[in-house]
Amino acid sequence: MNDVIIYRKTAKGAEEVLERTYGLEKHLRRVLIMVDGIKGLEELSAFARSNELMSTIEQLVKQGFIEKLDAGERTGSRIAFAPAANDPGVFALIKRSAMVDIRKRLGPVSSLLVEEIEACKGPLELRQKLRNIENALVHVLGPVEGAELARKIGSELTRLVPLKDE
Repeated sequence: MNDVIIYRKTAKGAEEVLERTYGLEKHLRRVLIMVDGIKGLEELSAFARSNELMSTIEQLVKQGFIEKLDAGERTGSRIAFAPAANDPGVFALIKRSAMVDIRKRLGPVSSLLVEEIEACKGPLELRQKLRNIENALVHVLGPVEGAELARKIGSELTRLVPLKDE
């Protein structure tokens, strides 16, 4: 576990989280909030789009919101976490649950969204499509119910569980 890269907030980062002083973009702020000096990059990946984590981290470092922890600064052992959806069985259940919920709420017009979800090969692909799925749900169900259903699916995709020792 010593090779895990860990970041922590700087004073500027903590100020941004509490006061929104610097007006960070949503995707930068989301990752900044989750940086805690404990989570590794794999854990943080659940809170960024699949292809944006490293550029987000680099921007936060460059702008002085976070800094990399040296191995000597880490305290004791840590339990590493990973997105639960990384497990193929868990991902299949998340997809099935999302498709059932969408079918229940949308009826016959759900077929295109269900096909989109069914075609996803992994959690990162579904996370990438989730923004478009949310827009469709909001259009059909309304802003509150549509966003709520998309958040439910997203929260399952980003739920963290302890990593198994290999």
